[in-house]
Amino acid sequence: MRVAIAILASIVFSGTATTASTRYAVHGIAIGTHLSFDSVVYREYGCSTSDQFDGLTRCQKTRNDRERRGPYTAVYSILHSPDGKILYVNRSQEPAFFNPHEAEDDIRRYSRKIGASPRIMTMPHRSGVPDGTIAVWGKITLEQLDQESIKIVADEKGAQNELLIDFLGNVVRSARESLPIYRIEGGSGFLWAASFDEKGHGTLRLTAVDASGLLSPPLEQLGTRHSIELESEQPQAIKNLEIELAAANKTIAKLEKAKTDAESARIEAAKARIDAKISKREIEQYIVAERTKLDGALARLEAHRMVDDVKSDRWEAALYGSIGGLLIALTSSAIGLFVNRRKTGVCEPGATPVEALTKSHALSPEIAISKFAFGGELEKQVASINAARYGASGQWRLLSRKPRSQLIWKSR
Repeated sequence: MRVAIAILASIVFSGTATTASTRYAVHGIAIGTHLSFDSVVYREYGCSTSDQFDGLTRCQKTRNDRERRGPYTAVYSILHSPDGKILYVNRSQEPAFFNPHEAEDDIRRYSRKIGASPRIMTMPHRSGVPDGTIAVWGKITLEQLDQESIKIVADEKGAQNELLIDFLGNVVRSARESLPIYRIEGGSGFLWAASFDEKGHGTLRLTAVDASGLLSPPLEQLGTRHSIELESEQPQAIKNLEIELAAANKTIAKLEKAKTDAESARIEAAKARIDAKISKREIEQYIVAERTKLDGALARLEAHRMVDDVKSDRWEAALYGSIGGLLIALTSSAIGLFVNRRKTGVCEPGATPVEALTKSHALSPEIAISKFAFGGELEKQVASINAARYGASGQWRLLSRKPRSQLIWKSR
């Protein structure tokens, strides 16, 4: 019953299905047949130009379904030439419900349908990773990728899944798990790949492909209309590239200018920091020099002050000695004159004793002259001392703290 449904779908989907070989087919769609673009089944697919193969069209549809063990999602993909020839058919299902015995039964069923025995590869068991099996029929060959190619696939920069096959149904995961990945090459054939864990859940991939047509698409299969479209698209593509190039050049120029401005600003900032450091150093040096000068001036001033204090003490001692000498001389002179006066003094006739006593106490001319001479000599000594110590400033200050009767004023 299932085989009859597949044949019916192939008849509806492809106009020449009755005469084309259906040996390698997926879901009733065989490679090598030609599509009927007006069919309802074809319109169920979304089609666009293939980004992977020049001149081919890629069609895809997704269906959600369920079986007795649970729901699943199936993705169908087709690659065909401009004239509708089918080169690739793929069906991927996740999750798929398998155990090891069911996987073996499914492989035997496809072997009976194809009429040939497959080449079977089994993934070595690894803890935490589902088990996997790949069965190959026909002229397909599988080439294992090297480590460099696996690294590219792990970075999701490699070819799409349709070019590669692995045990887990996810080449990116297999690359990151360091599991084997194979490139599909050779001729036409059929691939069965499934994985299953301990619970019987996994993935299933069925692929019918003419690898020779995918790897080297014949140019003669491109229609005249498609060639004209490519030729007409070239000038527009060149214009678009020129526009993009001009925009890129402008962006580069802006980035270069911004880089230059940033470098200039950095240099100016560095110069400003250097100038600030130099100015700070010069100010510090100036402060140190001025402080040294000030300390020297203060030291010299202190030395002069000490010298002046010594000189002042000497002049004060000389002054006091001179004053003492003058006082002694004056006193002696006054006493001598007074005694002589007493010896020679006679009361005038008619004078009373009181008048005679008063006149005897009056200063004689000699005593007045001596007193005047003493005052003049004292003033000269004081002026000389003040002139020698302080100079003529016109101001006066108290020389020392002595009794009021012994104060001596000097010019400052």
